[in-house]
Amino acid sequence: MVGVRWVQRVRVSTWVLLAVSATWLIVNARWLVLYRRKQLLEIDEAGYVSMAVNDYQNAVRGGLSGWVTAIEWPGIQAPLTPALTSLQFFVTGPNVLAAFAVPLLAGLAVVLLTYAIAHRLAGPKLAWPALVLIATAPGLIVESRAYHFGAPAAAVTLAALYFLIRSQNLAKLGASLTFGVFLGLMPLTRTMTIAFIPALVLAGFVQAVVGEDRRRRLIHFAGALALAAGVAGLWLVPNGALVYRYLVGFGYGPQAAEYGTDSGVFNPVAWVARLRMLILEQYLPHVVVLCVGLALAIYVAIRRARANGFREFTRSAVRSPLFPLAVLVAEGLAAFASSRTNGNGFSLPLIPPMVLVALWGLYSAHVRLRRVLPYVVAIVGVVAVVPLVDLRLPTARPLLVDIPGLGLSKVADGRGVAQVYSGLGLDSMEPEPISPEDSLAWIASVDWASQMIIDNHALQGMTAFGFRDRLFNVNTVELAMLQKKGFGVAVTQIKPTEAGSTLADYQRWLTVYQDSLSGEASKACLLFTATGTQNEFLPVVDPPAMAQAAATTGFSSIAERTLPNGRIVTLWHRDQPTCRVGTP
Repeated sequence: MVGVRWVQRVRVSTWVLLAVSATWLIVNARWLVLYRRKQLLEIDEAGYVSMAVNDYQNAVRGGLSGWVTAIEWPGIQAPLTPALTSLQFFVTGPNVLAAFAVPLLAGLAVVLLTYAIAHRLAGPKLAWPALVLIATAPGLIVESRAYHFGAPAAAVTLAALYFLIRSQNLAKLGASLTFGVFLGLMPLTRTMTIAFIPALVLAGFVQAVVGEDRRRRLIHFAGALALAAGVAGLWLVPNGALVYRYLVGFGYGPQAAEYGTDSGVFNPVAWVARLRMLILEQYLPHVVVLCVGLALAIYVAIRRARANGFREFTRSAVRSPLFPLAVLVAEGLAAFASSRTNGNGFSLPLIPPMVLVALWGLYSAHVRLRRVLPYVVAIVGVVAVVPLVDLRLPTARPLLVDIPGLGLSKVADGRGVAQVYSGLGLDSMEPEPISPEDSLAWIASVDWASQMIIDNHALQGMTAFGFRDRLFNVNTVELAMLQKKGFGVAVTQIKPTEAGSTLADYQRWLTVYQDSLSGEASKACLLFTATGTQNEFLPVVDPPAMAQAAATTGFSSIAERTLPNGRIVTLWHRDQPTCRVGTP
């Protein structure tokens, strides 16, 4: 009789899990169809989709070898998400909306893996609150609705954690090797996850050496590392130098200055800055639960260490499935504090383990907290998810509160990437969908730029952008070119923190090649400049100075167009061997 009841409970749990998963998938897919269909992509999305379209077109033209060549072509962006999307295009065609299926399914994988790990930690009593908290996490929902690498990176990182935990301290060979595969896939999904790999390697090594049958566990661990190195090396070996330079430059070098000047594990200001960023991505209610839960987890650990003795507590903690989660949270947060850089969903791979450790702390601290925990999680989930269901709801408008020391902090917000990065600008609080007229106007402007490149015979030459608009830029024009011609063109965009911000700096950028991530603007035969600084990345380019630099370095104005946000774009031409007006 007891067995029958257990089977019935399992069946009910399975059906509830399937229902929650289906609801999450349908709500977010509906949002994508309503608010991302026939919309212009922002700069990161356009760049990543361009990679997917390029992979697909090379596969069509060159088969498997063409596909592999496109994926391994020298670059700094992780190839896995575009590669998977390119395979999907064989079913859907190179449809931009269809591309969102990959991050959306990755988001669902994060939800299910979080539930599975929580179930291994403490059974259903922890699994269901974890499911609700992660399924309603604003950062996960927003990233699952954007063509970014955040959700896939979180899914692969969590999969590595799951199989490390499932290996039972590296005792099971199959799970250990699968852990190695996902560990190797992490930098192929997003290069910044390299910062998290030491935590997982350390956790696996410590678990392998503590306990019985150490030799067998270490052999499994070595096999996992060898497999991880082999998988990661498929792309990192030919691209390692570029990736290293990119990560160091944007994490600790000159480009990191775009994100602020505060960093350092022992710098309180850096931790406050990271807390602000966490609230910006995950919103205040979720962050409060995470912070309180993590603090209580530390308290519970100290209390148990005192009660059981430090040595016995350490041996027990290392063998626990919670150990790899705690190590990743501690090392990951320290890595973020040591760097100034930020990006879309950079912290997302840490959110599921933070949720799990925080809920464990809340559940273990006191019996009263254990009783109210489901209600607290439910309230936080409702506050977060209701605004995100539909942009037309009154609750979709951003709700902010002013907190001393933190400033304006987001409580709720129904907008996605497209609304935040629209022509209204980052300071706009409007949650309304981008109008079809505005969308068509942006798309027409980008098509105009791609056609001007064709008409002025710049297909073989370099085209430079002397400004950094979020919607009209190198990536959106490159994507339009891929869709129009089936191949890309050489484009480069100024980076003020690297090239400088004075007239002399702009002139140098346009005339003297420097071995930089900004590209070879000295070889540009076409240059786009713009008036104003609306919707521009910080630090902004000085528009009059850039126009003066163009006029004094051999460029002549040949065309103008007004963007939907009011900026006037000027196209300049300069005679170069690879780009001469009137030559084929």
